Amino acid sequence: MVKSEFSEGILSTFLILLIVFFIAAIFGYFFASHNPETASQYVERLFEGFRFIDFSNPLEVFIIIFLNNALKSLVSLVTGFFFGIFPLLFIFVNGYLIGMVTFTKGSELGFLRIILALLPHGILEIPAVILASAYGMRLGGMFYRRVFKGEDADIANAVKFFLKKFLRIIVPVLFAAAFVETFITPTIVFYLNGLLPT
Repeated sequence: MVKSEFSEGILSTFLILLIVFFIAAIFGYFFASHNPETASQYVERLFEGFRFIDFSNPLEVFIIIFLNNALKSLVSLVTGFFFGIFPLLFIFVNGYLIGMVTFTKGSELGFLRIILALLPHGILEIPAVILASAYGMRLGGMFYRRVFKGEDADIANAVKFFLKKFLRIIVPVLFAAAFVETFITPTIVFYLNGLLPT
């Protein structure tokens, strides 16, 4: 199997996971809109786990965000061996949580403010995480066909191929996303607080 064959189906898998992400975000948003108190409590608990960031310097925050996203994306890729189940759940859960956060924080601070705060790093981070999960889904599909259909899938070289892609594509994009989230998004939020009505 040549390397180009490892990439077959990546685009379609990426698009499917992107759709799953947005559907999950809609579900999360509507759940929060119908259960605002429950959603608010959950979101607060979620944010509580990151309160220590408030007392960290920007460089530490940048490193924490980058390593957190990179590690979770790598786990999503590697655990794709379990027939692609984990990457799919990973994307769904993240989309659902973002939907909940968007409604909950949007209700408190204004939806335009929340969307504009999430957008700068989100346009980098979300596609990168989804692409890493698409690699995992691809591995899961190959593993499934080898186990249940007896296909001669070159899984060892596929793993090497996708890990190289992860290092060359996913890691740099997540690095840029973490930089934007740490050093640019706060500036945007600061100016929005002065421009947008509360």
